[in-house]
Amino acid sequence: MTDDKILIFERTPVQRIFSCAAAFASAALFFTYLSYHPYDYEVLPIVGLVLLFLATVAAMILQYGDHIYFSELGVKYENRMLKVFGKHGHWMRWEDIVEIREVRKRVLILLSRDGRRVLVDAILGYAIARAEIVRRAPQAILSGTLAENQS
Repeated sequence: MTDDKILIFERTPVQRIFSCAAAFASAALFFTYLSYHPYDYEVLPIVGLVLLFLATVAAMILQYGDHIYFSELGVKYENRMLKVFGKHGHWMRWEDIVEIREVRKRVLILLSRDGRRVLVDAILGYAIARAEIVRRAPQAILSGTLAENQS
């Protein structure tokens, strides 16, 4: 595979801002609870709010690591943060894609012969990615809003 012709798509700035806002909001909930209960803390709400904060921070970090790669070989979803834990992305070859399903003109679901799925959503340059996928996998069945556009 040649590395000179790889398109890389990542999350939109709006998606990243929302994930940061969720982390800040969960921290605000924790500190609000502390301010309303200065002397009578309960363990369960504190643990729940801390877990909520940690989950939103983890989601925010994952949001920043999302990348979708297109090459002459195929398409690959990979998250840089998950690579640290040994979860590498795998290429889905263009000729293995049997169905391209679009949901509400915002989300593409690519289904392969062997049952794997790749989700293409909330990326910068969605229209370009959509056009490239449809062009490079002409054998695939188009469904969802893609099928509506073909009629």
